[in-house]
Amino acid sequence: MNTIKKSVKSLLLVSMSCSLILGLSDCTSTSFLSRTKGKTVSPAKHGQSKSKDPANYAISASVVGGLPGTRIEQYMEQQTIQLRQQLGGIAQIERLGEGIKMTFQSAILYPEGSYVLSNDPQPFVKKLAQVLQDFKDTEILVAGHTDSQGSLKVNQALSEKRAEALADFLQAHGVPQLRIVTEGFGETTPKASNKTLDGRRQNQRVEVVVVANQRLKEEVRKAVESGSVVQN
Repeated sequence: MNTIKKSVKSLLLVSMSCSLILGLSDCTSTSFLSRTKGKTVSPAKHGQSKSKDPANYAISASVVGGLPGTRIEQYMEQQTIQLRQQLGGIAQIERLGEGIKMTFQSAILYPEGSYVLSNDPQPFVKKLAQVLQDFKDTEILVAGHTDSQGSLKVNQALSEKRAEALADFLQAHGVPQLRIVTEGFGETTPKASNKTLDGRRQNQRVEVVVVANQRLKEEVRKAVESGSVVQN
C-alpha cells in the first residue's frame, strides 16, 4: 500500500507542512499559524475538541483569518460548489470557515465489515479525485470512524484500513501522495448513540477534510505583510 501510514505526529518529521497536521497533533514548534501576522483562531475558543471532533478541530487549527483569509474562503467556496455538483449526494459536504468537511457513510463506500471500496461509489470518488486535482493548493485528511460493535482493536484497525483504502484510491486517480494524511479513530468519536441502528450507521463513516496548503497560506502571509488584498 503506497499511502503514508504513519501517524499525524510522525508526519511532522517529513516534508509535509504543519498546516493540516497541526490540527491533529501536539505540534508545538513555530508553525505558519503562529508566525503569520494575520489573525489566528484558537480551536478551543470555537469549542472544538480534538478527541470528540477531530475533523472540525483540524479545520479550526488551520485557520489563518483576517481580511486576506477571504482568499482562502473564496477558494474553498469554489471547490465546494464543484464537489456538490460532482458527488451526486453520496456525501454530506460542509463549508466550515476556511475548510471543507465531507462525510461519507461507510455503508455507501464499503461492504459491511470490509475496507475494500465497493464498485458503485467508485465513479463518484473518481470525480472527487478530479476536483482535488483541480484545486491543488490544499492538504487532505482522510479519517475513518466506526461504531462500538466489536472490540476496540478490531474497530481501530478497520477505521485505519478504510481511511487508507479511500486515500489509496484518490492517489491512484491522480491526487499526490504527499497531500494526503490518513488517520483512524475507531469507535472513539461517535456522532450519535451506538444504542440505535441509525446512530451506529452515523458513527460508521469516513470524513475527508480539505484545508489550505502552505503555498496558499504563504500567499496570504505575504498579503498581510504588504497590506494588500490577494485577488482570485
